Amino acid sequence: MNILLISPSYYQQANASYFPLGLACISSYIKTQGHTVEGLNFNHMHHADRSRRLNDVLKTGKIDLVGISGLTVAFNEIDKLIKEIRNIQSDIPIVLGGGITAVEGELMMNTLRPNYAVVGEGEFIFSRLLKAIENNIDTCKIAGIWCWDGENPIYTGEGESPKHLDELPLPDLDTFEIKEHIQLQEEHGQYSNHLTRVDVGRSFPISASRSCPFKCTFCHHAGMGDYKKRNIVKVVDQIESYIDTYGVTCFSIYDELFSANKARVVEFCKLLKERNLNIKWFCQLRMDQIDLPMLQMMRETGCNYISFGIESGSDAVLDSMKKKITKKIIADAVKIVREAKIGIQGNFLFGDPAETEETIKESLQFQEDQQLYFCDWSAVIPYAGTPIYNFAVQNGLIEDREIFMRSLCNISGYLYKSQVNMTKMSDEQYKDWYIYLREINDENHRKRCTKVVSGNILSRWKSELTISCPCCSHQQTLSLDFPFEQDENGPILSGSVGVQGVNVLCPECARKMHLKAKDIPHIGVIYDQFQKEIDAIKDNNEKIIVVPSLDRFATTFLEDIYIDKEIVDDVYDMREFRKEKYFLGKATKVIDDNNIESFDGKTLVILPFIEYEKIIGILKDKAITPKRIVCWNEFFS
Repeated sequence: MNILLISPSYYQQANASYFPLGLACISSYIKTQGHTVEGLNFNHMHHADRSRRLNDVLKTGKIDLVGISGLTVAFNEIDKLIKEIRNIQSDIPIVLGGGITAVEGELMMNTLRPNYAVVGEGEFIFSRLLKAIENNIDTCKIAGIWCWDGENPIYTGEGESPKHLDELPLPDLDTFEIKEHIQLQEEHGQYSNHLTRVDVGRSFPISASRSCPFKCTFCHHAGMGDYKKRNIVKVVDQIESYIDTYGVTCFSIYDELFSANKARVVEFCKLLKERNLNIKWFCQLRMDQIDLPMLQMMRETGCNYISFGIESGSDAVLDSMKKKITKKIIADAVKIVREAKIGIQGNFLFGDPAETEETIKESLQFQEDQQLYFCDWSAVIPYAGTPIYNFAVQNGLIEDREIFMRSLCNISGYLYKSQVNMTKMSDEQYKDWYIYLREINDENHRKRCTKVVSGNILSRWKSELTISCPCCSHQQTLSLDFPFEQDENGPILSGSVGVQGVNVLCPECARKMHLKAKDIPHIGVIYDQFQKEIDAIKDNNEKIIVVPSLDRFATTFLEDIYIDKEIVDDVYDMREFRKEKYFLGKATKVIDDNNIESFDGKTLVILPFIEYEKIIGILKDKAITPKRIVCWNEFFS
C-alpha cells in the first residue's frame, strides 16, 4: 500500500521545535513490510503552504491510506486536518496514532471520526492493520486499535508492542525531512528567550529508550507501555553514523528518561570517549540517579546541560506527585551538578491537589536558597490520561471533556482563562498566586543579570554584543536577531513583543544569566523612544488612560519604563479577572460598551498587549477618537 504519514505542527510558522521521531520509526518499520511511504512534516512548512502540499499529494490519486500522529494538544489541528482530507478525498481511510489515541479513545473516535486509531507503540499494530485492510480481513480482529461497529466505536484490546527495540529498523528520518529540520536551526548557536547558547550548533534528535518506569501523577506516557532501553553500543553507533551522514555534532536525546541507573550513563560516556566523538549532547535524568564522577564524565564528553524534574520544594507536594524524591535529594543534586559545571533545566509546578499557600511559600524559599532563578514556575496541567486528570474528572472539576481537551490546544489561553483548580484554595486565590508566580519568574531572572561589555547595532533588528557572566566573568559575543519571533515583515507584534529578555547559558560555568531586552542595542532605541513619548505627555500636563492592567511583566516592564502614577486617569483591561486589581495606583476597570466612550478625546497609552489590535479596532468601529494613541506594540512595526 501507498501510505501518507502526516505530522501536524503546533505553530503557524516553519519551525524546528520538534521532530516526529515516533512517526519516523513507524515509517521505517512498515517499509520493511513492503509498503511505500510519503511523509508530510508540517513543522517545516509555513501554515499557508501546508494545505497546498496536502492537496498536491492526495490529488495524485496514488495514496491508499493516511496516517496522522500527534499528542492531545494537537486535538484541534488534527480535527481540521481530517476534515480537510475528507474534502479532498472523502473515501480515503484515515488512521490516527500517537498520544492522542492513548486516552479518551471513545471521545476521540466520536469527535474526530477517523476510520481507525492505533493505541500504543504502533510498529506491529499498524502493520497488521494495513495487512488486514489490504486483504479485506475483518479489521476489528486486530488487537490494539479503535474501529467502528456501525456507528459505535469499539476498542479491540491491548495490542502487541516491540519487546526489543534493537530489533527494529532505525527511524526513517529522510522521509520527514531531517535535513530541513537541521537547516531551520541556527548554524552557530541556539536562540530563544528561554535559552540562548552559542557553544552548540544544530541539534539532531535521537532516542535511546521508550517510556519511563516512574508514575508521576501529572505525567502520562502516551501508550508507550513498559520502560524499554536500546543497547547503548547501538545508540553510539547511530550517533557516529549521523555525524558522518549529516555532519551534525549536537544531539538531543528525546527520551523521557535517558537512564534509570548510573551504569548506563557511564557506559555511554566511556564509548563516546573511546571513539573520540567530539559532540555536544543533552538529555533528561532523575536527580536521585546521579553522582559527581558520573556528571564529570558527562561534562568531559560534551554534556553541559541536563533537564531534571524538580517540580516542587515541598516534600508534601513531591509525595503527592509520587515523584519518589525529596527536596534534600534535589538540593544535593543541584550542588554536584553545579560543581560539575553542567547547566540545569527544570521547572516548579504550581497547583497539585496537595498545594497550599504554605507549600508555595516553602517552595519559593527553597528556590531562593538553591538560587534556582531560571527554573520557572508553571501550572500543573491535568492532561488526559494522567492520575490528576482522573482526579479532576471524578471531582467534577472538568465538566465537558471535549471542551477541556480543545482548550489545551491553546496553552496560553487555557492558563489565563480556564485553568482547572485542583487545590483547596478559592479560584480567586489560585488565580492570584498563578499570576504572582509567573511574574516571579521574570523577577528571578533579573537576580543574575549579565553585564554588557560592548555592543553595536548591525541592522534594524540585529545587534552584536559582548557580555560577561556574573558568576565566573567569562565573556562571550552574541549576534542577536531580536525579537526572536519574526516573519518576513519583521517582529510578530502580538503579545509582549520586545519585553521578555534573553536567558543565556555561560559555556564556561554553565550557569544561566539574564540579558535584559532593554540592554540589546537596537531594542534599547525603542525603549528610549517610548520613554520620550511618556515623558512628553507628563511635560505637557496631560492625563492618560492606560490599557492593559499588566500582570505578567508588570514589575520588570515598569523597571525599564517609568510612568508617573500622577498622570494616570484610569486603567482599563478586557480581561474580567483583572477587574479591581490595582495597577499604576488605579483599580482596573473592564472595558464595556459604556465606559469605552470615555476614551474619546483622551490620550491612550497601550502597554504590551496581545489584544492591542482588538482595542484599536473597537475604537474605530465605535467612531471613538482618542486625542492620540501611544501603543508599545506598534513601535516594533
